[in-house]
Amino acid sequence: MTASPFARLERLPQAASTNTVLRDAAAAEPDRWPHLSAVLAEHQTAGRGRAGRGWVTPPGAALTASLLLRPHVPPERAAWLTLLSGLAVVRAVRALAPASTSAVGLKWPNDVLVPDAGPELAGWGTARKLGGILTELLPTTTGRPAAVVGIGLNLSQDHSELPVASATSLALAGLPVPPAEELLVAVGRELGDLVTRWEASGGDPRAAGLLDEVSEVCLSIGRAVRVERPAAAPLLGTAEEIDDGGGLVVRDPGGERHRVLAGDVLHVRRQA
Repeated sequence: MTASPFARLERLPQAASTNTVLRDAAAAEPDRWPHLSAVLAEHQTAGRGRAGRGWVTPPGAALTASLLLRPHVPPERAAWLTLLSGLAVVRAVRALAPASTSAVGLKWPNDVLVPDAGPELAGWGTARKLGGILTELLPTTTGRPAAVVGIGLNLSQDHSELPVASATSLALAGLPVPPAEELLVAVGRELGDLVTRWEASGGDPRAAGLLDEVSEVCLSIGRAVRVERPAAAPLLGTAEEIDDGGGLVVRDPGGERHRVLAGDVLHVRRQA
């Protein structure tokens, strides 16, 4: 049997939020929760997405898990934790169907998409959301970042079990549906390798080749986008690249480039 990539894996039949469970456990007993520990729940009753949105799935129908990361990189590189986790999920899912290497991709910064999964839908085009990443930074005194990374991925739901028209599942996308723990182990193995490479470059994603690899699977790059930004007017333009700090660079219609660090990215139709 292949060794587990996790330093510790706790399996729960049910949890309100795996992020909350892992965050509280790591705060109470940090020495018992080393880098690449994980919590997996068969059912999550109060899951959370970005901006406080809820994320609830039927029991046993989704991968609901959280990973604890304590990488040896400068704290200012912490934004890459979400992007590397997303890359790990994409690679693990693509490995389920090697003949379909573009079966899934990323929408910056944290959504996992199936690119051609239905008719045009405002803000999504033909893509549908398979799952997402929720990263929560933890207090640390080590001089390096620590974070809980929540991973939610729809596995076996049919249309009636999905909350919104923009969502899909592996089953609906025609992809193999593995047991949740099997998929989590694959994600953990991918993520462990990515973080090791990242650490070896001192946290420099470009030097490690990770900037190129994340960009390759990011479906937002080259797209016309509308970025809903906190405390700022929406930004319309073309997503040109991900920069070294993990920000999305968007060029507006006047040619000015904007660095986006936070916001909801909508894929829109390019105006003729």
